[in-house]
Amino acid sequence: MRFIRKSVDLETEITDQDLEQWYKIYDQYIEKYGLSELYKKLLETMREKALAELEFVTTGDNFKKTEISLLEEKLKTMVNNNGKGMSIEESLVHLSKWLGYRVDVFKTSVTEYFTLLNEYGKAN
Repeated sequence: MRFIRKSVDLETEITDQDLEQWYKIYDQYIEKYGLSELYKKLLETMREKALAELEFVTTGDNFKKTEISLLEEKLKTMVNNNGKGMSIEESLVHLSKWLGYRVDVFKTSVTEYFTLLNEYGKAN
């Protein structure tokens, strides 16, 4: 949240205005890039787990405990390195090697990052 301000002040608490600006930025991001397929699958799995938990609470069916455990493991697998075995930091290492210079995570915009990933994919 502190990076949405023009001047970074670590001591100032987050305000409603900060949250409003964050939501505007996030809405622009979603409008431009949409939701990834992995994120859509993650949301659907979370929904399935919530419904299984609700059914367990209302019916007491012990089979639902097993289903909930399986869905929890599925979620852990999906969240671990985006389910693909490579973190953003690891992808930056590969992009840096490809470009011939270090890509700085703090100086690279989201647009630049996704453009680099797209071009790297095309090149390979």
